[in-house]
Amino acid sequence: MARQRGQETVRDMVLSLAVVLAGVAVFYVFVMPHGGEDPEVKVVDTESTLVPYARQAPYPASAPADLPDFFKATSIRMRLPSGGTSDGDTTQITIGYVIDRPGDRTYTRFIQSNAPDAVQSILGDRPATGSVSVAGEAWDERRDGDGHLAITRVADGVTTIVDDGGGPGGADRADLETLAAAVRPLDTGTP
Repeated sequence: MARQRGQETVRDMVLSLAVVLAGVAVFYVFVMPHGGEDPEVKVVDTESTLVPYARQAPYPASAPADLPDFFKATSIRMRLPSGGTSDGDTTQITIGYVIDRPGDRTYTRFIQSNAPDAVQSILGDRPATGSVSVAGEAWDERRDGDGHLAITRVADGVTTIVDDGGGPGGADRADLETLAAAVRPLDTGTP
């Protein structure tokens, strides 16, 4: 008799567990999001930042323009001349991009600065490892120890850097070159 009660108890526990697992399975299938689609990329307005940057930069400022639609600006930061401090007229703009192709997202960024040590301060000790011609201009190629690529150009005291962000999901060389080729002088919006 005790054995029969023990078997009934085990059977009841197995049935109870089966009911709970069935409920979990129904919840998982019908309620839980499965992440089948990537979330929408949140694009930022770069125009409202680029005009003040172009007006206040102590050099002819430039930035990417007319990029393919899959280049989506997701962040923009700028440092404008502060005057009276040790960095005086140092200006820098950084625009982060998601390259949003179906089933494939990568990252890149554009940086422009007149800091005398811009390459060193942004990329660290990353020596030039070659050069590449982009839209008829020579750019230096720089790779870090992990193989992350940056292309840089210094002209008239202004450093322009296009890189893969140095992390996972970085853009490939062709996309970096597309971004670099799109760099154009900015209109200050003044007559």
